[in-house]
Amino acid sequence: MDIFESFCRTCGNECLESLGIYEESVRALDKMVPIAEMLAACLPASLPPLDQSDDYPKQICRICVRKLSMAYEFSHQWLGAHSEFNVALKFEQRRKRSLASKTLSQPSTPSHQGKPTAVQLPTEAAEPVIPKIEPGVEPAPATVETRTSSEPRLGFKCGICKESFHTEKACQFHYKFSHKDL
Repeated sequence: MDIFESFCRTCGNECLESLGIYEESVRALDKMVPIAEMLAACLPASLPPLDQSDDYPKQICRICVRKLSMAYEFSHQWLGAHSEFNVALKFEQRRKRSLASKTLSQPSTPSHQGKPTAVQLPTEAAEPVIPKIEPGVEPAPATVETRTSSEPRLGFKCGICKESFHTEKACQFHYKFSHKDL
């Protein structure tokens, strides 16, 4: 309908400089994104989806486009952080289960009531391997390893503690959270 031809679909105000919701794209997240796609991503699920053939206004004012871009970028930032936290939490849960199962599977040895015995170290102790960290350059947390038949799903290994992971991203999270003091 033509009764809404100069009104913004999002704020309801009359606007002289508007953009077509279904024809225009704007820059968001370093790429051009169609306005209709941004609206669909940011609108609540309780509203009916956008439909180009409905009778509602087909334009959006520049002020609302800026707000929409910020909301779209915020939504993607939130989803990205949420996804990263989920990976980190799953890793931590798996690590805790692994530690608990190792503790349960180790045979208990009788404790000695007497004086503790000293551990003999080799005379030429090897120097600990400390990763070289150059200013402004973060060390590589993961190394790709070939998959073995004994553990077909673990293809990434921490470069410091040699723990294995299913994905490179999980290995990077492990490095980020377990070796943050390095």
